[in-house]
Amino acid sequence: RKKVEMEKTRVAQELQTFIDTANAPIFGIDHNGMVNEWNNKVVEITGYSKEEVMGKSLVDVYISEDFRESVKSVFDDALDGKGTANFEFPIFTKDRRRIEILLNATTRCNVKGEAIGVLGVGQDITERKKVEMEKTRVAQELQTFIDTAN
Repeated sequence: RKKVEMEKTRVAQELQTFIDTANAPIFGIDHNGMVNEWNNKVVEITGYSKEEVMGKSLVDVYISEDFRESVKSVFDDALDGKGTANFEFPIFTKDRRRIEILLNATTRCNVKGEAIGVLGVGQDITERKKVEMEKTRVAQELQTFIDTAN
């Protein structure tokens, strides 16, 4: 029995290390929406340390007002067992820069299978969004140029 407990502890530590060192932003919230997971990549992207965010409301503190309702809805769905894939939303950095995140939100369950929170795994798509906007701008400029040339 003690061997099984030691193995569980080892696996839990291994998984925590995986989350902390993953090359993707990973964060977790409890059933009240309070941050309970914040990996190194989220620290790097946002500038907020794990200590600064733990126990604070992710939606109320770190999500812009215009996206709070939709982000909260995604998290509520995940708490109801309905995960969401490829949800885009902005998060603001400590120095007030807007970062675009592509998120997959998954239900986090306890050993009884009950929902206890949400785990979000994301991707910083800020540069991709800038390139898309620039392509659209150039295409519109070219269209205007063609229209006025005729």
